Amino acid sequence: MQSAQRTESRWSMGEIVGAVVAGVALIVFLLSAVAYGRTYGLDQGASFFGLLVSFATVTTGVGWHVAAREARFRRNRG
Repeated sequence: MQSAQRTESRWSMGEIVGAVVAGVALIVFLLSAVAYGRTYGLDQGASFFGLLVSFATVTTGVGWHVAAREARFRRNRG
């Protein structure tokens, strides 16, 4: 007798894209924070703009990842 086994450990494409976007934006966020604190290479205005944009992108990436995961759980549940 074969049992139906769900593969819930595999991430969907939306989850992967969300995690990659959040990861890259987090690296940019950390680099911008260092540049803003030291004014290393860029002026403070450009570094602060980098902080704002990367923070918004990290938030978007995490939201994308969570929304895709929730959709996958709902699809697999019913």
